[in-house]
Amino acid sequence: MDIKIEDVDSCNKKIKFVIPHQDYKKEIEKYYKRLGREVKVPGFRKGKVPTSLLEKQFGPDVKKEVLSNLISNQLNQVITEKDLRAIGQPHLLEVNAEEGTDISVSASVEVLPSVDIQEYSGIEMEMKIPRITNEEVDQTIEAFRQRKAKTSEITDRPVQEKDLIKIDFTSKLGDQPFEGGEAKDQIIQVGGGQLIEGLDKGMIGMEIGDNRDISVPVPKDYHNEEIAGKDVDFNIVLKGIQVQELPNLDDEFARELDTGKKYDSLDDMKSKVRTELEDYERNEALKATKKKLAETLTAQNPVELPEGLIKEQIKFMSNQAKKKQNQEAQHDHGHEHDHAHEEEISPELFKEYKEPATQALREELVLDQLSRDLKLEVTPEELNEELANMAQLLGGGGSLSQMKKEWEKNGVLARLHSRMKRDKTLKIALEKVTLKEVMVDRKDLIADNV
Repeated sequence: MDIKIEDVDSCNKKIKFVIPHQDYKKEIEKYYKRLGREVKVPGFRKGKVPTSLLEKQFGPDVKKEVLSNLISNQLNQVITEKDLRAIGQPHLLEVNAEEGTDISVSASVEVLPSVDIQEYSGIEMEMKIPRITNEEVDQTIEAFRQRKAKTSEITDRPVQEKDLIKIDFTSKLGDQPFEGGEAKDQIIQVGGGQLIEGLDKGMIGMEIGDNRDISVPVPKDYHNEEIAGKDVDFNIVLKGIQVQELPNLDDEFARELDTGKKYDSLDDMKSKVRTELEDYERNEALKATKKKLAETLTAQNPVELPEGLIKEQIKFMSNQAKKKQNQEAQHDHGHEHDHAHEEEISPELFKEYKEPATQALREELVLDQLSRDLKLEVTPEELNEELANMAQLLGGGGSLSQMKKEWEKNGVLARLHSRMKRDKTLKIALEKVTLKEVMVDRKDLIADNV
């Protein structure tokens, strides 16, 4: 079949092809044979209806449907075989279908713009990895101790620093209560930083059954805007006092700690914890470096984007943001909220999202082209391995195949595949650039990111 593809611009292609009359005729004959087996015509047995009668009764509709199917199938075949990366469906421009002659067709299709990836092996990058301090190792091990701590009730003394206390509280802003300003049987650690600064310290000296009024200034950056920067009056009722009994920090504690790590001694625990923290920080630094490389490659390879594609990305990002807001509101208030409706793109919405949408699309196109250049694919084995890991992390029942089917339905599998392909691409690309690892103090790393 004669096929011609013309470049209209960087984002549009014109497809021309000819359907031989003989092919069209064969499809018409097939259609009538199938139709003859299905329709009922008075005076004729099923399957014995003459083609001439079918042509007389259904001819125009049959010709229209057969032609439409042939054109559609051919367009889809061209788009697939020529790897045109179409955006949406093609649009017919012209169809010449005179009786008894070959059928000529022309159509336009919007495509993802092509990217000619520039040489990037000369890129130089630093991967900054924070040093693990003895204090960080100790903090991690202290967290292990906290998880193994036992508690005992105290009834013969007032509240002290570090005590775990059970309280009821009500609060007012002036004379008015506010949302979230009341709780019962709340467990807090005095001095643990769970409450507004000064509130838990104000409970020191209370005895079980005591009722105490405490007024505290709320920080201006407090998450509840209703009370942020204002003085709030609390009424506290103390219902119980507990103290934590921490296990001794020794070899026995290390050996008996149920983390799956099988520490032989306290020194072995400290060594392995340090290694685990170092591995974690290295992985996090690698993620940050891959992100930086993606940004660098995107800047190095500018891409012209069709406005229609940008609008679709804006719509997607806006709807995702709405869904997240609804989920957070549902979590905060404990009741259902209407799902976000797909909203039209207003000028304000376009302005707000245009830059991040454009950047996201450009990055996606550049990395997609790079993966094509590198001939990278995510194998079924790699996908199944990642699915198995995620299933283990998420827990819950059901087989891996069931989870895969469910994720395929809701689009999660496609996003996972895309993420894995992106990560694989950046991993290979990172091996081609000049990468220097630098150990830094965490405070310096934080300062660099401010």
